[in-house]
Amino acid sequence: MIENSDKNIKVELDKVFLIKENITKKELVEKLVHSICDKNPSLDSKEMLAAVLKREEGISTTLESALSIPHARVEDLDTFLAALAVMPKPIEDDYGLPIKVMFLFFSPAGQPYFAQHLKLLASLAEKFTPDFVQELTTCTSEQEIAKKVNL
Repeated sequence: MIENSDKNIKVELDKVFLIKENITKKELVEKLVHSICDKNPSLDSKEMLAAVLKREEGISTTLESALSIPHARVEDLDTFLAALAVMPKPIEDDYGLPIKVMFLFFSPAGQPYFAQHLKLLASLAEKFTPDFVQELTTCTSEQEIAKKVNL
């Protein structure tokens, strides 16, 4: 669980990965979706993957800082769920932008959560500066990454 007290957001960070092998963006999205769904059996991994991939079709969620933030809003969810991956060797998104860190999350679809959804996106963009993203790529373990990522 990570909390951002100044933004009043609680996110369950289900898994942190340090990806050293070659992987595509789609494969990475699948890995992160499955890691969240494995810990939350009420979520159907095929539906969640389809929701994230559909969201990714229209617009890139990769920022210039090399942070990618694929996400989906999910009906009947009452908490934010996330998984994080760091790639020392960047991968490319569909638009040719490099991805060094991927923070994939699901947020509740209900209207009361929409402001928190937007605050989380803003908080991630603020936290994951180019320097911080680069610092994460030098980590040697998933535990080290988890320590540094304290939203």
